[in-house]
Amino acid sequence: MDHDHPNNGTVELGMVRLSAANSARLGVLFYNPGGPGDIASDYVLEATRGLPNFGQPVLENYDIIGFDPRGVGMSQPVRCNPDIYNERVSSFPRSEAEFQSLLVHNKALGKSCAELTGQLINHLDTVNVAKDMEIVRRALNDEGELSFLGRSYGSQVGLTYAELFPERVGRMALDGMVDHTQSETSTLHTEATTYEATLDQFFVWCNSTGNCALRGQDAAAVYESVIGSAETHPIPAPACNSTGDDACRSDVTGEEVRSNIQTLLLFQNETAGYTGWDFLATALGQAAAGNATLLSSPLATSDTFWAYPGLAIGCQDWLHTSTSLADLTYKISMAAAMAPHTRGSTQSYYYQTSCLGWPAPTTNPQRPFGQDTSRAPPILFVNALYDPATSIVWATELQRQFRNSVLLTRSGSGHTSYQLRGEAAAAIDAFLVEGILPQQATFVNS
Repeated sequence: MDHDHPNNGTVELGMVRLSAANSARLGVLFYNPGGPGDIASDYVLEATRGLPNFGQPVLENYDIIGFDPRGVGMSQPVRCNPDIYNERVSSFPRSEAEFQSLLVHNKALGKSCAELTGQLINHLDTVNVAKDMEIVRRALNDEGELSFLGRSYGSQVGLTYAELFPERVGRMALDGMVDHTQSETSTLHTEATTYEATLDQFFVWCNSTGNCALRGQDAAAVYESVIGSAETHPIPAPACNSTGDDACRSDVTGEEVRSNIQTLLLFQNETAGYTGWDFLATALGQAAAGNATLLSSPLATSDTFWAYPGLAIGCQDWLHTSTSLADLTYKISMAAAMAPHTRGSTQSYYYQTSCLGWPAPTTNPQRPFGQDTSRAPPILFVNALYDPATSIVWATELQRQFRNSVLLTRSGSGHTSYQLRGEAAAAIDAFLVEGILPQQATFVNS
């Protein structure tokens, strides 16, 4: 459980292995789909049912390892009290009373997670995940290198591994770059502005295509009208149930609309089980008419809800140093000035507020990578120009720190590119299977 004190307990890691179609395989390919908290084993199993989670060249030439990080999926998942998790508190407090309510809620939720999860709650950061991955690599192939495909948070896992074990890196492709080296304020600013820029692209698309449910209307005006209505009084979500796997809140606040739309922007077109922008347009249109079911936040219905690991891991990986209402008011004001539609409602801000009062220490805070990155072989970075979660600015900065890396940019919108099965995905497959890297500063359109 604790790599620094190996006698202090163990953690059981779970994974799924999908064997290569080609008997003359290249080896094993570790996969992390992101999150943190996304279940890699599920993505690998979905590929056996036809979802395009991997390209055919990869399926033919690698045994794919869907390795669930500690605290996730098959690897002793984080457990918390669902009733406490479902309490509605504002992450954008406007008064001292609201700020104190946020702290009380966070502490109660964190206490429940610690009690139900045990000591593992203190050992979930990404450094531990990378060290676990090295142990699994040795168990599978002691003399070999680690080939790796990481999307979103998976890029943070991959780069952490490359810093710790540079000589063990084989072919590594990272899609949707998370920069874990910036300051707390810079992290928030960059994610807020890339979310804002991608939302603006949605407005342009919606106002210029016949496929948008808001055609003939001003999409930005509809969005602001929904936010305004929800802030005045939560909009009902009449089709939501309070029980079952798809449970969701019975109404939706403006704060929740801004948060949930970041997720609905992830893919411009419906892809591999993810909804596209047409779904978001329909959701906004229905909300404007008084039904916000499609914008409602999910409710936890068990002590192993999918969102718990992401919070627990994030609280150990990301700084959250605000100590007062004034601290948060400063961040809120800054974000609103830079991103007036979305106002800073991001995953970064979620950690900077929801982790206040968390019981586990921040053991892996942001910092620049060390000089050992120069010992790693070339790594392929991929990022879209308009990504609502991982900014092209982050990708560019990480390419500067990993001098041997190559950055491929997709001229388009959406979060990650591999599952789109376009030119970017072909470049990833070519690198993983044939070792062919694109030229530095290459742009593709799909």
